[in-house]
Amino acid sequence: MARSAQLAVLPGAMPSVCRVAVVGAGPLVGIHHCNALRELREQGVELACVCQRECTNKVAAERFGVKLYTDAYEMALAESLDGVVIATPTHLHFPMVSACIAGAQDRQANLNEPEMRLRAILVEKPICENLQSALKLVETAEKAGVKVLVGHQRRYSAFVRRARELVTNSNFGPLRGVNAEFSLLKPDAYFSSDNPKSAWRCIKGTGGPVLINLIHDVDLLRYITGHEVVQVFAFTSSSARENSVEDTGAVTVVLDHGAVGTFLFSDAAPSPWSYEFTTLENKKYPPVPGLETKDCYHFLGAQRSLGFPSLRSYKYGQDVDVPGWDSPLTIEETSVEREDPLQVQMAHFVRVCMNGESPECTGRDGLQSLAVVTAILRSAETNSPVTPQDLLKHAAAANLHSAAQECSDGVLHPLPQSCCIRLSTDIFTESTYEASVTLSSAHLDSKKGSRHAASLSHA
Repeated sequence: MARSAQLAVLPGAMPSVCRVAVVGAGPLVGIHHCNALRELREQGVELACVCQRECTNKVAAERFGVKLYTDAYEMALAESLDGVVIATPTHLHFPMVSACIAGAQDRQANLNEPEMRLRAILVEKPICENLQSALKLVETAEKAGVKVLVGHQRRYSAFVRRARELVTNSNFGPLRGVNAEFSLLKPDAYFSSDNPKSAWRCIKGTGGPVLINLIHDVDLLRYITGHEVVQVFAFTSSSARENSVEDTGAVTVVLDHGAVGTFLFSDAAPSPWSYEFTTLENKKYPPVPGLETKDCYHFLGAQRSLGFPSLRSYKYGQDVDVPGWDSPLTIEETSVEREDPLQVQMAHFVRVCMNGESPECTGRDGLQSLAVVTAILRSAETNSPVTPQDLLKHAAAANLHSAAQECSDGVLHPLPQSCCIRLSTDIFTESTYEASVTLSSAHLDSKKGSRHAASLSHA
């Protein structure tokens, strides 16, 4: 196992068994989280149970020999859990997180325990299907003292870590521009409208390659460069399948220091130019013909440029008196030791649960990537530039307005007494945006009023 995937115990931490549940242990994503947990069992990690939509879906439970639940609240109420992985369809992330936290809180109260055992929740990317739900998810977790790790697992890639070191080095920039490509062909069965478990992929607001795939590339743009996207302009097309969601598109972004970037994407064209096919970290995908590593990203700096994931960089040598197009470029190549990003991410998540390690991608960090892809979709709809920060402000204001309306109607809701939506300056490039509304203490406990809405059996 790669060194970075080991579970180091922090000084003063109490080593014990770390019990983690997986909600949504399906074949595309969830089952791989189960595998990653099982790989860590010799280091004191236990896959405690799984939660599925239907009681007949016993594949994961039988394969790993664990109990099967169909209600996330009942699971968290019955099981003593340190962490939970949410790998359901995106639109179920918030209700599942709320249900798990409510169940863990009620378990603590029923057993008269001094503190809640549930410490962290790993939520698959994107954090939610829209910014309003994502803000509610983050606030709910913060109120309960539960850390959120958003599953942008590519951040743990050895290729990505090395690219980040190179691009942010003083001998690279300033960054002038970025080009990214994502193109592959998804089979027709992936979009089957006859299967209710996959129909959501064709529905606007929950499916489409921008929300499902491009958010990975957007997140890596932010992570590798260390810059935030301040404006986007996008065109999309759905002509390949004529679904309500896009299949192809082009995006221009402006970064906070003035650099620009482009994304070209399609899930309807066969090609080797995507993160999946160029890194070959996911064994699901077959190798691409040819000996030379293909690149899906290009980072253009003032002093040198970099291809990813080949990690080949180009610059003018020290013997060049006047750098420019009349002088020859030199090439430098860097290699890394391959490791499984999903496994490294899970080891990190366990440390977050056991030792209080800070999440690599917090809920508020994941919000920013979601804001960018939301801006992309909005720009494509309006044919105009969109600022992600404005969308975050509008989502926060809408949530506060809704909360105030619910208070006046006497409806219970899961917002803290000082309902302050904080968009901190360590994540967002503009000044901190704060809005608050004071709620009476009579409306604080909403667990009992909302728990059944989060039952997987009703999803």
